[in-house]
Amino acid sequence: MTRRYLALFSLLAGLALATNASAQFSHIKNIVGSDHDLSISGTNTGYHGTDPTTASQICYYCHAPHQSSSANLEPPLWNHTLSSTASYGVYSSPTFNALGTDIADVGGAVAGTAVVTNLCLSCHDGTIAINNLYAGVYNPTLHKGVMPDAGLGTGNPVFISHTITSLNNIHPVNFTFDSTLAAKVVGLAVPTQSLAGGVTLSGALYVVPAHGTGASYLPLFNTPGTTTNPKMQCATCHDVHDDTTNQPFLRDTLTGSQLCMDCHGAS
Repeated sequence: MTRRYLALFSLLAGLALATNASAQFSHIKNIVGSDHDLSISGTNTGYHGTDPTTASQICYYCHAPHQSSSANLEPPLWNHTLSSTASYGVYSSPTFNALGTDIADVGGAVAGTAVVTNLCLSCHDGTIAINNLYAGVYNPTLHKGVMPDAGLGTGNPVFISHTITSLNNIHPVNFTFDSTLAAKVVGLAVPTQSLAGGVTLSGALYVVPAHGTGASYLPLFNTPGTTTNPKMQCATCHDVHDDTTNQPFLRDTLTGSQLCMDCHGAS
């Protein structure tokens, strides 16, 4: 395991120890039985590669703990093949454009440059088969516990619900969300590094405090290879591991538009 991933695991472990259960950014155990549970026991079928009877793993469709493929350098130990879509476009409106953000197209990502939104789009733009993985589909009978060979799970693209082919007309993502931006917009929350219990995040790790049902923080994400400019990405509003608290995979309730108010309803 590389130093890069050791550092990632150390960070995640530190967050797990430093914050209480309600303050975690992701409810990982809640993926079981959710729409992102692609195992043979999950609610989705037909994505299991060469031998669906042994497709018992849940996490492997997105993460490979020993992932070392030179074709895939994305944390967190990403296993799903990235889309080669050259452009998704960006959100544009007179109001948003006037803010002068650094919003950028996430299309054309190559190994080591993908942002969190690219990881989501690797399934959700409809161009890559859901079982098309860098490390193949793990089959304990066929592979006898060793790292699977690349090339398994290369089925035809599967167009799933919530397919996104353009980012032009959805909430803007991949732009820096910091105190400078917040100062330009009335009511926009100021991102913070302070968590419950007096814990302070380091570097450019920032969150927006949430105050609705089942949420404590909306996380922001660094651009790969940088320690500055915390950015809003798809996973700021969506917890991809939890489809039980606030569907569909939302970090806060939509009742009273609370998820929107977490960012846009600051006093």
